[in-house]
Amino acid sequence: MIRATLAALLLSTGLVLGDDVFDLNEQAMSALDSGRPADAIQLLEKARGLDPDQPVLTRNLAYAHFLRGKALLEALSYDAAAADFRTAGELNPEEAGYRIHLAQLLLRHYRLDEAERVLRGVIEDHPDSHHAWLMLGDTLNLLDRLEDASAAYGRAAGSDDAKVAAFAREASTRNARQHDVEQDYLTSRSQSFVIRHPLRAQGPSYASRLIDVLERARAEVCNNLRHWPEQLTTVVLYPPEEFKRVTGAHDWVAGLFDRKIRLPIADVDRDRKQIEASFRHEYTHLIVSELHPACPTFLNEGLAQVMEHERGGGADRLVEWLDAQGADRNALPRVGELPLSFVELTDPVQVRQAYLLSYAFVDHVVSLHGTQAVTRWIEGLAAGRTLEAAYQSAARRSLGDEERLFRELIVSHR
Repeated sequence: MIRATLAALLLSTGLVLGDDVFDLNEQAMSALDSGRPADAIQLLEKARGLDPDQPVLTRNLAYAHFLRGKALLEALSYDAAAADFRTAGELNPEEAGYRIHLAQLLLRHYRLDEAERVLRGVIEDHPDSHHAWLMLGDTLNLLDRLEDASAAYGRAAGSDDAKVAAFAREASTRNARQHDVEQDYLTSRSQSFVIRHPLRAQGPSYASRLIDVLERARAEVCNNLRHWPEQLTTVVLYPPEEFKRVTGAHDWVAGLFDRKIRLPIADVDRDRKQIEASFRHEYTHLIVSELHPACPTFLNEGLAQVMEHERGGGADRLVEWLDAQGADRNALPRVGELPLSFVELTDPVQVRQAYLLSYAFVDHVVSLHGTQAVTRWIEGLAAGRTLEAAYQSAARRSLGDEERLFRELIVSHR
C-alpha cells in the first residue's frame, strides 16, 4: 500500500494548486511518518474540503484510515478498527488490501456473513486476488457451504504465490474430507450454537441431549474468562471413526478447534462428563483466537487445559509424569523458551512435556492471580508487548520471578 504525495502529482500533471492544500497534505504525511494517523485524517479532511476532487488526497486519506485501523486493532478496539478498514476500502477500492484486512478481522470474530460480503466485493473488483479467494473459502467452510468453499479454494490454488497456493490445496483437501463425511449431516440450532450431526446417531434427540451440556460448559468458560463471543459457534459432532477420518487426529485426541469445534461422540449419556470437559478445552481456544490469534501455544494450551480440568491439578500431573520418566525436575525448560508453536516438536516426550509444563505453569498463575491475569497477559501480547512486559502488566510481577517460584514449587512438590 503506497501512499501518494501531492508533490508527485503536481510534477506529473503540471497542476497548480493553492498553497493551503499542498501544505495540509505535507503536514498529514509528516503526521503519518511520526505515527499520528488521527491527526493526518483531520488534516486530509480539511484539505479535501478545499479541493474535494483531488484523487491524491483521497488515496492518502484511505491510507491514514488504514494505519489508524491497525493501531486500533493493536489496542484491541475491534469495532473501531473495522470501521477504519471499511472507510479505507471505500475511499480507495483499487487497493484490495484494505478490505482484505477488514475481512480478516470479521472472520476472526465469526461475523461470517459480513466477511463474505466484503470478500465478494474484493473479488468483483479484483478477480485475481488469490488471498481473497482463499479467505472466501475459509468463510464459506465456516458457513457449512462446503461445495462453494471447494470452488473458492480451487481459484486460490492458481496463485503464483507458492505459499498461498499450498495453503489453498491443503484447505481444499481438508474441505473435501469434511464434505464427504458431513454431506448428509443434520443441522440443529440453539441460543449459542449451530450443531451439525449425523442423520442416524443415537436417535433424533442426539443434538438436543447435548445442548444443555454445551450451554453449561460455555457459560462456565465465558464467566471464568470474562469474554462472551457474540456469534453462534458451529459444533460438529462425529462418531469417533468419522472424527478421525475428517481430522486425521490420533486416537487420544478428544476434540479439535479449527474455527469450528469438532468433537468425537461415542455415547452421549455415558461420556457426558468427558464431552463437557473436551468442549471447555476447545471453546477456550475459540475465545483465545478472538483475543489474540497468534497467542503462543504454551499459553493457549495451558489455559485450555486449566478450563478442561479442575484447577490445581497441573503441578500434580507434571510431577507425576516427570517422576515416571525419571526426569530431573530442575531441568525443566522455561515456558518462555518453549516454541511459539508445538507443531515443530517431533519427539513425543518433548511434546508431552511441553503440554504438561504449559498446563502446570498457567494453572500456577491462575491459582495466584486468577484467570483474569491470564487473559490480560494474552491481551497484552495482542497489543504488541513482549512476553515479559505483558506478564508484568497483567500480574504485577516479573515473569522471571514467577518462573523461579514455579520451579521451586515443582522441585519441592510431594
